[in-house]
Amino acid sequence: MIDLHIHSTCSDGTFTPKEIVHKVIEKNLYGFSLTDHDTVDGISEILAMNLPKDLKFIPGIEISCDTLHREIHILGYGIDCKNKDLNTTLNDLRDKRMKRNLDMIELFQKDGFPVTLEKLQHGDPDTVITRAHFSRVLLEEGICTSREQAFSKYLGEKCKYYIPKPFFDPKDCLKLILDAGGIPVLAHPFLYKFSNKDTKQLIHDLKDYGLAGIEVYHSSHHKGQIAKLREWQKEYHLLASGGSDFHGTNKPDIDIGTGRGTLYVPDHLLDELLR
Repeated sequence: MIDLHIHSTCSDGTFTPKEIVHKVIEKNLYGFSLTDHDTVDGISEILAMNLPKDLKFIPGIEISCDTLHREIHILGYGIDCKNKDLNTTLNDLRDKRMKRNLDMIELFQKDGFPVTLEKLQHGDPDTVITRAHFSRVLLEEGICTSREQAFSKYLGEKCKYYIPKPFFDPKDCLKLILDAGGIPVLAHPFLYKFSNKDTKQLIHDLKDYGLAGIEVYHSSHHKGQIAKLREWQKEYHLLASGGSDFHGTNKPDIDIGTGRGTLYVPDHLLDELLR
């Protein structure tokens, strides 16, 4: 099997890139990709490792961008992680999103919640902070009893402490990935809670600006959704990808390769991406 959607400590996962490689080898996967949020910092660590000759690795990233209605994520496979424009844009996005994190911290602190930047960073000042980091702190401080409660009560889009990320146009995101030599793929299309009609329209619109694939297989997709995505993938002549969306203990029910236990991403999808 393969897993083309994995997060490390460089964004909001709890395994280092090196630990992820060891887990991938332990699982005897055919190939994998590291797709941290808005950063390529973990790629060089993996490329510097002495990977088994039969283990295929493709550098990746997951970039957040925005439609008029909600945030979406686009995966980039095969990117040049040293591309100057890519890194400049990612650094700018991270700076703007850090300000957003500081503003959210201030909202929590005004109401007496013990949320600090140090607790969110958890000993790693280079980590890319996401709402998953906020949910972890809320759990650790006993404010919430589950990640779901943290999002529904404090971190969801309609909650008091939520501040939207700075707007980043999907067209610019697609161009950024393409210019860095990558293959742009829409991540987990059904996770955005659009209707089938709007999801298909989104894929159609993004293809006009360079979208090359869709993530057909994902831990959150059921069989009916997989079949529907396969149908659209073929209709629009797009590549298919898939992965667990592994985050380590931040999403303890999702494992590398098998997701929630039944995920199976066919090997040939990675070969098609590499070609």
